[in-house]
Amino acid sequence: MKYFLGIDGGGTKTTAVVTDEKGNILVKETGKTINFYSVGFENARKNLKNIINNIEICLGDIIFDGVFIGCSALYFKADSSIINKLCDNIIKSEKIEMNSDVYIALKSLGNISCPVVAICGTGSMAIGEDKDGNIHISGGWGHILGDEGSAYDMALSALKECCIASDKGEDTLLLKKAKNYFGVENFRDIINIIYSEKTSKDYIAGFAEVIGKLACEHEENISVDIVRCGAVQFSKTVLNLLDKINDCTVLGLYGGVFEKNALFAEFFANKITNEYPHIKIKLLSLPPEESAAELARNL
Repeated sequence: MKYFLGIDGGGTKTTAVVTDEKGNILVKETGKTINFYSVGFENARKNLKNIINNIEICLGDIIFDGVFIGCSALYFKADSSIINKLCDNIIKSEKIEMNSDVYIALKSLGNISCPVVAICGTGSMAIGEDKDGNIHISGGWGHILGDEGSAYDMALSALKECCIASDKGEDTLLLKKAKNYFGVENFRDIINIIYSEKTSKDYIAGFAEVIGKLACEHEENISVDIVRCGAVQFSKTVLNLLDKINDCTVLGLYGGVFEKNALFAEFFANKITNEYPHIKIKLLSLPPEESAAELARNL
């Protein structure tokens, strides 16, 4: 039997699947992020090794016939030095390729003309392929310079609103939810949490799910405004890309914000269809890690 490994290394978590030569899934494992820009190479390698160890518990000490890794630390195809720095002495294979996590998401759409994928999770980014086969990206500037509409971006906007409410002495519903999520009674104590080196970006981003529920289920005004603003800002990122790839007919959506926040997805889709009414917008049906495994089988 041949073994092929596909990995989706997002900003929050990493998902890996192993398939046989026919595409049958043999094992699937989830672990921490391998984004070496956000956690460093040492932690990225440690997280990757934990995933591979769990796979080997199921399948034994195997040599993979092909490996394809999508990593949120990348924008384009990685060279051998990056691959070796991350994978050496962890993944056993003579065929390993790495590209961005958005690239494997793009390939999830299959063989269609001029595909575009918008990803909105902990971070945000869009990728597309023009009629000449050239890859274009938009966004993906990271949580300091950009990532508009991402879970982290919306969480930060909400926390700033909570700071204002706290200073005014207003005990808003959003402020109550923030205190509960971060485990503080006095909201000023959140300073120690937010600025702690132990507090991860994805933990802060996780508060966006609370914001989404407030907006969708309670129609809490501040949360609705934050969701609307995030969707509008991210739509601008995607529209910038669609202006370059104006032959696009299918826009794939991927990421926790789209999957868990229906109001965000609605606001976003309305902005896109206002400009490009012919485009079909849909959630990806093939998980990116399975797309990566398919790419691995074709190496």
